[in-house]
Amino acid sequence: MSAGIRAVPGAGADIAGVLPGEPAVTVLSVLGGGTHVLILELADLTFGLLVGTVTGLCLVDPGEIRAVVSAAHSTVVSGTVQAGGALAFVADPRALAARL
Repeated sequence: MSAGIRAVPGAGADIAGVLPGEPAVTVLSVLGGGTHVLILELADLTFGLLVGTVTGLCLVDPGEIRAVVSAAHSTVVSGTVQAGGALAFVADPRALAARL
């Protein structure tokens, strides 16, 4: 688990813990864990996502996103996109937030 994340006793399986602060940020662990936290904002909700590696961030034209054919995390993956010559999964922030 990433340094700084505090465990929450009795939290659901998808909750890695919280990052202390004002306000504290709940961190999800739905992608198999990791040591980095991506901070996401969805409307007035801020939360973190524990990931193993961040290889980069990019803007994607919504028209370039293709339907996901098969994915281990298909409940949180809404599509795929070609990024830098490689296939990348597109996470659905609403599906992630629903796990809080």
